[in-house]
Formats: sequence, C-alpha cells, structure tokens
Amino acid sequence: MPLPPGPYELRLADLRTRWPGGEVIGFGDTDLLLPQGRRVALLGRSRVGASALAAVLLGFLDYQGVATLNDVQLRDLADEDVRGVIGLCAHDAHLFDTTIAENVRVARPDATDEDVARALAEAGVDLPPDTRVDDQSVVVGAGRRRIALARALLADLPILILDEPDTGPDEIESGAADAALAELIAAADGRTLLLIMHRTVLPGAAPILRHVDEVLEI
Repeated sequence: MPLPPGPYELRLADLRTRWPGGEVIGFGDTDLLLPQGRRVALLGRSRVGASALAAVLLGFLDYQGVATLNDVQLRDLADEDVRGVIGLCAHDAHLFDTTIAENVRVARPDATDEDVARALAEAGVDLPPDTRVDDQSVVVGAGRRRIALARALLADLPILILDEPDTGPDEIESGAADAALAELIAAADGRTLLLIMHRTVLPGAAPILRHVDEVLEI
C-alpha cells in the first residue's frame, strides 16, 4: 500500500513475533498509541524481546497483531517506506570508513555541508565533521548513537527508536548514562520517541523517566 501522509500515529496492540527458528516472542497485553511527538519508555524484560520489537517496527521481522502507521499495518507498506518514517538510534550503529560528515550524509546524499553540520550540532556530536572513523575509532557507544541520531535528524524522520546500551553500575551511579540519554531525548524534541531501556527500574524511580510522557513494560 502507499505510505499514508503524515503526521504519523503509531499503534501497537497484541503484538507477537519470532526470530527465524526461534520461539514466539509476545509483548503481553500491550496496547500503545503514539500520536506525533509522544515520548514513551519501554522497559524490556529482555534484550531479545526489545530488539525484536525494534526489528518489527523497522520491517525486518514479520509479526502478528497490530502494528499500524495511521491505521495501515506496517507489513502492508514497503520496507523502504517504513524506514523513511521510523529510524533507529543504536549504540552499535554501523559507521563507514570515511568522515563523520559522510557517515551522516548517507541519510540524505544531496544535503549541503551546512545541513550536515546543523544535524551534527543538534545531535550533540562534538567532533569535527571531517574526523575520519574506522573500526578502531574513538567514536564508540554514545558517539555512535549521536551519529545515528544526526542521520535521523538530517533525514527528518518523524519516529525514532532510541535503544539504550547495556549500562554499567558505575555509569548509573554517576548519572553519566542518564545525562547522555537526556541530551539525546532533548535533541529529538518534536518527534515521536520510543526509548527502549534494558535496566530493571521501577517507573518513577529512575530520573531519566522524567523526560518521557509514558512508561510501559514489555
């Protein structure tokens, strides 16, 4: 089906999926409606389930149940259309062996240098655009996620999935992890945001949850 016009409303209900050869992954009685601009934290019981949900939303896994974009099932849309609306900002985002600027420009090849610089600034990337990255790069963790966010901002994706990395106890204790996530959430202001968290937290107990509109366990 053709991609419906925005603004986009995402709904998830009675959702089930599975990795090839794996067991069925269910998301309980989740019934989630996300109008444009809503920010929701999803507390994942396991990384496998949270990753599967992201894969469904990006068109990489088939599913049963309801996963609609403006009342159209994601499975009925072309994968490239879905990924033109929904983007993933992951801590392990793939970076090409080229400059940071060119890594961001893959989201919109015709973007000007000014467009790229603006996206990098909004995402909080504090390295020069002509910094070159490779497998040994210092651009890891939060840096990779910020570059992925800059790509999403340059492409003007209205729905973003922010996948929290595994966080060490020292980072949690110091508040460094939450501070980095808060900056990313602020940079995505105005966009629908799904923050997939892997920590075991009680709703209302983690400071980062003050930056979202709703908390849901999946």
